[in-house]
Amino acid sequence: MAVKIVLAEIVEEIRETLGLKAFARPYAALIDPGDFGTVATYLPIFPDEYNKLPPNLQAQIYLIGEKRYGLISFLPRTFEAPDKGKVVEVTKFINAWEKVMKVVYKTDIGGEFETEHDIRREKLYKYVKNKKIKVGVSMRITS
Repeated sequence: MAVKIVLAEIVEEIRETLGLKAFARPYAALIDPGDFGTVATYLPIFPDEYNKLPPNLQAQIYLIGEKRYGLISFLPRTFEAPDKGKVVEVTKFINAWEKVMKVVYKTDIGGEFETEHDIRREKLYKYVKNKKIKVGVSMRITS
């Protein structure tokens, strides 16, 4: 999954196109609901603002949720566990069709967490690959 940070020049162009003096709204963090880790930080764009933009600028905006849009401004460089520990063990749970059902990881200070967001999982996979941590796989048979 390729997510790119929107360049400041593009943000400025969107602001000017919308006729805003400034984006007077707070940035929001997209959180993994499993372990409450940051997935990305974004500047919210309202649906009516999105609809006012030409297609080339609409292409720069991410669909964050149903009728929720945003300009991605920050992606964590590396994976960080909520307890600030180092990841020491990762288990991926798959079903009979090899679809990932959940990913659980443990840290060196005893925390055990689950990731649910695809971008956060990708960061975790990249982290464990760089640290040469083996990912265990467990199959869940569901009836």
